[in-house]
Amino acid sequence: MNEHSFPSVTVVIGAAARREILSHRLNRFLYAHFLLVLLAGLLPLLTPDDALVRGAAWWLLHAVLYTVSLSALLLGLVSAHAEKEEFTWLLGQPSGMGPWLMGKIAALTGLVTAASALLALPSIFAGGASRDLLIASVGAAGVSAVGAAAGLALGFWIRDPVRGLVAAVAIWFGVLFGTDLLLLASAGVPAVRDHPDLWVAALMTNPLDAYRITVLFTVERAAFSGIEAGRLAGWWVAHAIPWFASLCVFWFFTAAGVAWLGCRRRLDN
Repeated sequence: MNEHSFPSVTVVIGAAARREILSHRLNRFLYAHFLLVLLAGLLPLLTPDDALVRGAAWWLLHAVLYTVSLSALLLGLVSAHAEKEEFTWLLGQPSGMGPWLMGKIAALTGLVTAASALLALPSIFAGGASRDLLIASVGAAGVSAVGAAAGLALGFWIRDPVRGLVAAVAIWFGVLFGTDLLLLASAGVPAVRDHPDLWVAALMTNPLDAYRITVLFTVERAAFSGIEAGRLAGWWVAHAIPWFASLCVFWFFTAAGVAWLGCRRRLDN
């Protein structure tokens, strides 16, 4: 039985992935996303020649935080809303919606991670290739993948485009600024000062904060050595890159699971 079901699942995954890529050929938002990423990749060229190698990662860091992450989130939202008429068809598929969703997420992830390569190419061609640039650009691909998956999940749960757009911007704003504002507001609380690991853990679990601080650790070689930050901060300094990679994988599959639950909800309704 498994020998007969496995090919059918792979066929559905491949067909869904190809359909997703073909549908995006008519999606102007995808071209806008690619253009935005390319323009962000050109920003390091504004630095003087002798500072390009060191400054490229900083340009990419800010571009990813303030533009690319939001664009990837909205691209996933648009992709989900494009499937409004497909769920009735999914009910009649013997393989179920799981393989279809896997193919869709795989294709969408491939598109946004491929777009992230445009962030580093201008700097590489200008002679700014470095380990720091590689870390910043690969991290950008991870942030983009998480953002696209989160947007897809949000789109499956919120069907109205306007409400979905408002919710997406609100979530992005909260992830980008909300955690930092709460931590700053609570920094003077005695209980927080007595348990610094809790303060650090909040930063570690936020993908945008983790990306920002990982670049800070690797580019500037900065650390928490000058403050009483607890053992967790020391461990984070020593394992910043593996932690960030694991965090992106965790949030990506969490978002994929939420997207699957959103699909089930729409089918049940």
